[in-house]
Amino acid sequence: MSIPIERLPERARMAWLRLRDQLLGILGDDLVAIWAYGGTASAPEGAQFGDLDTFVVVRRPIDEATAHTIEREQAIVADEIGVEWDTWYVIGADARVATAPRHAFRDRLSESWAIDRAPWLAGRYVLLHGAEPTSIVPTPSTDEIAVALRSEVDHLERHVAAGDTDPYEATSATLNGSRIVRAVETGDVAISKREAGAWAIEHLEPRWHPTVEAARRAYEDQASAADTELLADEMAPFVAMVRERLSGETEVASGL
Repeated sequence: MSIPIERLPERARMAWLRLRDQLLGILGDDLVAIWAYGGTASAPEGAQFGDLDTFVVVRRPIDEATAHTIEREQAIVADEIGVEWDTWYVIGADARVATAPRHAFRDRLSESWAIDRAPWLAGRYVLLHGAEPTSIVPTPSTDEIAVALRSEVDHLERHVAAGDTDPYEATSATLNGSRIVRAVETGDVAISKREAGAWAIEHLEPRWHPTVEAARRAYEDQASAADTELLADEMAPFVAMVRERLSGETEVASGL
């Protein structure tokens, strides 16, 4: 059972429905499916929300002119309603296999493919148009999830190495890191950043609670200057803890 469209925050719902209508007009029968997902789709009533995570399945490759039209219409909706998009367009044949698909009209590869699919298949999405995820995307294997989690930690470590400790990156590192640790301990990756933060307060050592609480406030756009400073200072140690948890689990699984 997917998330009912009526549960979406009003402004997000307006934006997603506008985009759906625009894409139907642009792509017609080549539009196979649109799924809204992520933290905004599962946000509680009245909560702050971020990017509108959107996955679009199309029947065939999208030419340059059509891609330009799509991006122009997305920008218009974003400006008029006051939202930000995080959209992925994938050809249907590519969405049906485990191999990470390429974007239908940008030179990008979906590095989070295994982790994205798990929440969809668990019903953590809103069906905006067309086919359900269960009829298109394959179930990710345990090995695929493990590879994807390692890739996510690699990504966090690259930001640490580059000194990217601004509030957005530090908050993302803390909440995504919490989600990774939960996945290591439970085997479940179908959880939002907001939920991962709540889990971390219940299950991580008290040493990490102030950092996670600061990240939770930052995610809701309620961070103080002290929160921002703490997140920047603790980003590297927190990511190192996440790597240690993930590496320890890998060693246990391999019998080392």
